[in-house]
Amino acid sequence: MRHQANKKIFAMIYERGGHPSVNLKCDPMRAAVLRDLHEDISPGYHMNKEHWNTVILDGVLNAEDIFDLVRHSFELTRPKIPKKKQEADF
Repeated sequence: MRHQANKKIFAMIYERGGHPSVNLKCDPMRAAVLRDLHEDISPGYHMNKEHWNTVILDGVLNAEDIFDLVRHSFELTRPKIPKKKQEADF
């Protein structure tokens, strides 16, 4: 899944090891904490291990946590608003 405006990917959904999985971009500090807390979150499969997590969607993590991770990835990769446009909005 990617943003339409800047074409940046924020989620890659696939099946691995018989389970649906998703790669999501994540702040490096938050990524390290999540990997320590959750067995179903690991460094990004075939991705930059510092900035991406693989989340196994086997029902162990609750939906609210998964939605939060997708939202975080979406925000990290969304198109930036140019400063001129920000100043014009004031």
